Amino acid sequence: MDAVREALMNSFCHKDYGAFQSNEVAIHPDRVEIYNPGAFPEGLSPEDFIEGTERPIRRNPLIASILYYSKDIESFGTGLKRIVDSCRDSNCRYEFKRLKSGFVVVFYRNNVASADHVSDVSGFDPINDPINSSKIQRLLDLVRKNPSMTYNEYATILGVSTSTIKRLLQELVMKGKIKREGSNKSGGWKILN
Repeated sequence: MDAVREALMNSFCHKDYGAFQSNEVAIHPDRVEIYNPGAFPEGLSPEDFIEGTERPIRRNPLIASILYYSKDIESFGTGLKRIVDSCRDSNCRYEFKRLKSGFVVVFYRNNVASADHVSDVSGFDPINDPINSSKIQRLLDLVRKNPSMTYNEYATILGVSTSTIKRLLQELVMKGKIKREGSNKSGGWKILN
C-alpha cells in the first residue's frame, strides 16, 4: 500500500537522530503502526500539513534531498497529505498519534475479522494477549526492580531482541502502564498502575 511506504519514508526523513531511538514498525492483526522518535513540531498538528496551510519543516534537509533525488519522495512537505490521500483512495482507516516521545501513524486493516487466525480483532489487546502476557509481566517485573536498565539489558535477561523490548515498552506506554522519565541515557521507566 502506498500510504505505508509513504509513512516509512516520512518517518525516516523526519526522525530526530539526536533522540538515540529507532524508528519502529509494529505489525498487529488489526493494524500497522509506524513510530517516529522525536516530537511533532510544537504548536502544529498533522492537519496543518495535510490541508497545506503550513510550509514544510525539514528536520533533516540532507536526507530529504537525497530521498527526493532518488525519487523515494515526490516533493518536500507533502508526505502527510499523500498518506491521507492514499488511505482515502484505498478506503483504509488511519490515525495520527502525537506522543511525548514521538509520533505514530496507525493504519487499520480492513476486514481482518474474516481472517482464519483472528476471531475478534476489535477486542485484540497485545498486552493481555496470551502470547505476550508472560513477556510483558516479566518485563514489568524487571522495570519495577530496575527502571534504569538499558534496552539491551532487558533484552538479554528476557532472551528476546532489543527491537522486541522497544515494541513491548512502547505498547506499555501507549496503554498507560508506564512512562519514561528523564533522558534516554540517564532516565528510567516509571510504573503508572
